[in-house]
Amino acid sequence: MKKILILSLFVLSISIPYAAAHPFTLETIPSSSVNAQIGITEVIVYFSEPIDNNFSSLKVFDSNGDQIDNKDTKYYEGDYSLIVTTPPLEEGAYTVSSKVLSKVDGHLVPNAFIFGVGEAKIDVGSLTKQDISDIVFLPEAGARFPGLVGQTIVLGAIIASIIIWGTQNKQLVRKEFDKLENFHHGKFMTLTGAGLVLVFASNILVLAVQTIRLETSVIEVIKTDFGNIWTIRMIITVILLGLWFGMDRKKILSIKNKIPMLIITLGLIGTSSLIGHGAASGETPALILDYIHNFVAAVWIGGIIYFVFALLPTFSQLEETKREKMSLVLIPRFSMMFIVAVGIVIISGPTLMWFLESDVSLITESIYGKLIFVKIAIAAAMIGFGGYFQFKIQKNAERDLQKGTIAIYKRLRKSLKFDVVLGITLLGVVALLINGTLPAGEINQVDAQKVSHGFSSLEFSENTKFDVKISSFSSGTNTILVKVSDFENKPLYDSDQIKVKISYPERSISPIEIPMKIINQEEDKPLEFQGDITFGFSGKWKLEVEAQRKHNANESVIIDLVVKPRLADLSTKIIGYPLPEPSKPLYPLYDGNDSIWISDPSSPRLWEFSIESQNFTSYSFDGLTTMWLTKDSEGKIWFTDTPRNQIGYFDPSNKQITTKTLPKIDPVIDSNTATFIQADFDGNIWISITNKDIILKYYPKTDTFEEIKMPVRESLPFALTIDSEGKIWFTESYSGKIGFIDPKDNKISEFMPEKPLASPEAIIFDEEGNLWIAEHTGTAITKFNPILETFERVSVIDKEALPYGMSFDRYGNIWIPQHTIDKIAVYDPYNKDLIEVTIPTVTSFVQFSTSDSKGNVWFVEQQGNKLSMVKTTEIPVTISELDDKSNFSLKYSEIVSPLIAMGIIATSLFFVKNLRDKRRLNELIMSG
Repeated sequence: MKKILILSLFVLSISIPYAAAHPFTLETIPSSSVNAQIGITEVIVYFSEPIDNNFSSLKVFDSNGDQIDNKDTKYYEGDYSLIVTTPPLEEGAYTVSSKVLSKVDGHLVPNAFIFGVGEAKIDVGSLTKQDISDIVFLPEAGARFPGLVGQTIVLGAIIASIIIWGTQNKQLVRKEFDKLENFHHGKFMTLTGAGLVLVFASNILVLAVQTIRLETSVIEVIKTDFGNIWTIRMIITVILLGLWFGMDRKKILSIKNKIPMLIITLGLIGTSSLIGHGAASGETPALILDYIHNFVAAVWIGGIIYFVFALLPTFSQLEETKREKMSLVLIPRFSMMFIVAVGIVIISGPTLMWFLESDVSLITESIYGKLIFVKIAIAAAMIGFGGYFQFKIQKNAERDLQKGTIAIYKRLRKSLKFDVVLGITLLGVVALLINGTLPAGEINQVDAQKVSHGFSSLEFSENTKFDVKISSFSSGTNTILVKVSDFENKPLYDSDQIKVKISYPERSISPIEIPMKIINQEEDKPLEFQGDITFGFSGKWKLEVEAQRKHNANESVIIDLVVKPRLADLSTKIIGYPLPEPSKPLYPLYDGNDSIWISDPSSPRLWEFSIESQNFTSYSFDGLTTMWLTKDSEGKIWFTDTPRNQIGYFDPSNKQITTKTLPKIDPVIDSNTATFIQADFDGNIWISITNKDIILKYYPKTDTFEEIKMPVRESLPFALTIDSEGKIWFTESYSGKIGFIDPKDNKISEFMPEKPLASPEAIIFDEEGNLWIAEHTGTAITKFNPILETFERVSVIDKEALPYGMSFDRYGNIWIPQHTIDKIAVYDPYNKDLIEVTIPTVTSFVQFSTSDSKGNVWFVEQQGNKLSMVKTTEIPVTISELDDKSNFSLKYSEIVSPLIAMGIIATSLFFVKNLRDKRRLNELIMSG
């Protein structure tokens, strides 16, 4: 039976007054930690409970920390959401800071989230981790704690005095009755008076803390919704003080005299519930259950305080035998009152928790949950003392009474004083919970800083808003959710269906219609639709969503989708092809047909690898080395032979190599150091002469050279590439700049970030026209947007690595050789992910890479004497994998249901036991 009691009281302990839910962020537009389209002009935030706009604000800051919003925060869709407008946002990272005042509990809650615009990289780690002061409001908890103790004392004393003392048979003390009543009256009034003083002082403290929090006047605080509840509470407190002074003049208080004070104190308890978590939930049943919890707490803890500081001192006026007998006979009567309370809470407590939070994992992972466990431990100790009174003190005293001797008063009073300390400590924990954030709010703030799988976009047509979400957003079957509404988020009055189509124009896949079903309606009109959308493979798909309207023209939007796997969902395998002879392969080049061409700095030869036959062929010439390669418009493979001061080309039509000596360049005392070579669209060849600050332009048709001098001495031009317009881009290894030469007039334009690039020695363009730069000694790659002229730096993982010649795979990921370590870095510019792939060869010394027409990445291992290919395979991601990483989870109902059943049984049994104990002890004492 003891075990059953413990289990039932465990349910009680997790149910007694919980906490107010702060207005935490439910949803943001744009979504947290994702990228929105360039040009958005508003930020919207949805909260978990109503907020007061007069003391709430949204602020938008750019990457420089400047506030750039229009400072016009207002309600968006009622008092659960806010909107602030901005000028059209350019590409970049933005931080939104919110500070909102809860209409329910009066807490001023700060928060922040980051989003990106365009292709900007988002550094989620820059958000400060939540401090405990952001989750538990300590000043408010300190201010409300005296009020909790005070109202518990007042209500508990009134109820206990009516139920325990007021209905107790006083035949045993009929001679001392008047004396006892007068003394009890004094103790009762002293106790309740102290409680009311605590409530009054707490009200003043709460108002002071709120005034400081809001940085405003007392009058303005009182005008808020929370201030209105505070005013009601203060009026009730003053009325109770008035009643107290009236009752204090009376010599004896009957039950009838206490009823007005009881009724008004019940109203005082109600004000606590109106600023509690039940009210914040918006559910009437939750508010009622919350009120029951406050009531039960007063019955339990307040009753113990009354017993210790009013009733037991009253018994001290009796002679010893009667004092001991009265102390004994009241134990079962006292216990019956609490058993009834336990029976009520056994049912109502778990039900309230179900309204507020039924996710076991959220409870156990949060600070809120840890406070609950502390409260459970304190409650368990109090329950243990209750069992001690029942099974030890009462049982021994009853046995001693039958023997003619009894000594229970002092032991009972001493034990109950410790129980009072535990009860007040429990109220302290409750004060922290009342002023803390529910688990969903705390965990939500953390999850808001995580980038999840999926696609989300808010699109607008002329009169319609389309909220589109796709998960898991990878090749294979995905779930698409589409919410269609007008600009006020109301259903379209003349539309009851939508059409969704996907297509892939580049592969001539015509639009495929996706069946959609209605999953949410409002005002008898469909609002949200769901369907299964299948992407056959990764790539650039087009999505068309059309709202079918009856009285207006149909409205639609077209969205470009880049469907690609995340790096974590790619399986990689490196396949090596050893060269047939000892060599030092350096630079691979795919020729657009079937071959990978490889330079060899160890000898005057050029290697050709046939992808189809997987065979190597070498071509020798009169020279010393081959270094960097390029292919011209005629299919010729050009190379630099730096030690011999010449360039050359391999002609596939006749399998011959032709060389051309480079001109001498001042100062002629120094040999030329030719590095990169690049062919332009006209068949001209460009060569970096790094040590002479010269880029040579060779005209094969006229067999002439032209020198283009860098604007700054010792800039050390190095890498070369060409953009879609034919401009020749270069890097300046020493000065840390990039630039381009316009072939029409050889005019040079240069660009540099605030901090010079660290040895930029490789460059490549992506499909969107961005230039990616490998900072060789800067251990980073940097994206340059030629239109916006912006730089975005991405550091590699290993600070010992030296990133070099990059290439792109079929998914648009950048593969970055790092020749001082046996790993290749891979960066996903869409999802901002960076990983490393290990190269099996030890001391491989990989410097450059290339990619073929199928998007396979090839690289050469200079020390390993190999050409290697990275074979990538997409691992399908299923929705179930995203939603639930583990098949095991504890369900709230599975834990609580058996405890409720056992608790009801246990309380029933203990009520019957105490009822029998009461009758038996009354008979025993009266017979004695």
